[in-house]
Amino acid sequence: MNKSLKSVPAINKQELLFHIAEHFPATILSITTDAGRSYTGVVLTIGKVRTDEAFLVLQVTDDRNALTTRFLHLTVGKIESIELINPADLLSILSLGKLTKNETYEVSGKLAVQRGFQLFSEAIFNAHAINVGVPVMELPTDGLQLNRVLKLTQKIQQVIIDLLKEEDALSGWKARYNKIAFINNDDLEVKGVNDLVEIYFPFENIEAPEVSAEKLTDLLMSIL
Repeated sequence: MNKSLKSVPAINKQELLFHIAEHFPATILSITTDAGRSYTGVVLTIGKVRTDEAFLVLQVTDDRNALTTRFLHLTVGKIESIELINPADLLSILSLGKLTKNETYEVSGKLAVQRGFQLFSEAIFNAHAINVGVPVMELPTDGLQLNRVLKLTQKIQQVIIDLLKEEDALSGWKARYNKIAFINNDDLEVKGVNDLVEIYFPFENIEAPEVSAEKLTDLLMSIL
C-alpha cells in the first residue's frame, strides 16, 4: 500500500472528505477537532459557502456504528485528524480513485490476439462504415501478456466506437486515417502520423492498470 500511494499526489483533508462524500458515503469516520473532541459518524454533506470555507455535516453514530439523530456541523479547518473505520476500498479513497485494482489475466495465444485484431476492425466498420485498419503490433510471446493485449484491444475498440458516434470525430478520422498501430510504451500516448494512428501504452505490463477510456478518448480527439 505504501508503494502504491507514493505513486499518486498527497491529498488534503478537504479533498479527502469531498471524495468520500461523493463516492463512499457509507464510510464511517472518526473526526478529532482542534479542541481535542472526537466524533464518529458518516459524511452527510460537505460544501463551500461564500467565504470559500468548506463546511461538513456529520451524522453521528453510536457505539455500534448505528446512525443516530445527532448531527455535527463544523468547518473543515477545525478538523485536526480523520480516521477511517473499516473502509470499503482504502486505496481508492486515499488516492481519490486514481489507483484501481489490476486486472487478472489468463493465457492467450498469438492466433487469438490476431483474431481479436481482425474483429476490432470489423466491429468498428459495422458500427460506423469506416475502415480504421487492422491493428499492427509486435506481439509478445508470454501468454498472460497476450491476454492483456487482447483485453486492451477490446477496450480500445469500444472507445473508438463510442468516439465515432460524434459526427466531427467520424468525419475527421475518415479524412485522415485508415491504419492503426499499437506500440508498447510506459505511458499512454496517441499520435497521428500521415494516415496512421499510433496508440502507445504499456500493453505488455500485466501489473499496470488498464487503459482509461476518458484519457484515451481525449487523446484521440486531439489528433482529429
